[in-house]
Amino acid sequence: MLHSVRLDPELKDSWRWNGSNNGLFTTKSPTSLIDSKTIRAGPNAKETLRNNVVPKKVEIFIWRARRERIPARVELDKRGVDLHSVRCPLCDDDIESVVHSLLSCEKVNEVWSKVFKWWGLNGVSNYSFDELLQGLPNLSFSDSGKYIWQGVIWTACYLIWKNRNSKIFKNKCWSTPNALGEIQLKSFEWVAKRSKRKSIEWHTWFHNPSCYLMQLDLIVCIVCDVIYDANLASV
Repeated sequence: MLHSVRLDPELKDSWRWNGSNNGLFTTKSPTSLIDSKTIRAGPNAKETLRNNVVPKKVEIFIWRARRERIPARVELDKRGVDLHSVRCPLCDDDIESVVHSLLSCEKVNEVWSKVFKWWGLNGVSNYSFDELLQGLPNLSFSDSGKYIWQGVIWTACYLIWKNRNSKIFKNKCWSTPNALGEIQLKSFEWVAKRSKRKSIEWHTWFHNPSCYLMQLDLIVCIVCDVIYDANLASV
């Protein structure tokens, strides 16, 4: 192996990361390498979604939910867990799959209707589960707006699942108004702390967050116009 190696006395020794084309190591590169080699393996593999607006625990939960790896009753039954019933603990009208527990359940759908109405959008029934988790790419929001809206969706899914667990283990279940209020409060807390846009106010967020996104878009347009005018003046 060493027979063909030729050393150059004018070059210094250095580390090289074979996981990237340029040989440079970044904290993201091993994650991307593992993602491409293992997580996305197989014909039905899905690209990992990321959103820094929400905590890592929520990102992990969404990753598991997209792959049907959260312990919904049907999934537990598939893995040989002996349950007295596989019916939904909230509505008792259908078997509890991942999609049912986070989207299709009648009780959960009421919560989603409130969330969509809060944002001034059409009903959630127009979208599939995967489209929902991707943040509904066909919306007219800007890229930053879609990112924040996706964070709200993920927050809602995470809290819906927590409510489901409270129903099973503590026999406690939130009402639809309380559910919306908790989603509004928790999403505001995470977006306000984690988003690069720090101008968010609770009053605007609570009453009409779409207006907040439009304000962001307006600010971006004004800044771009100012930079463009400055560049023209310098020329």
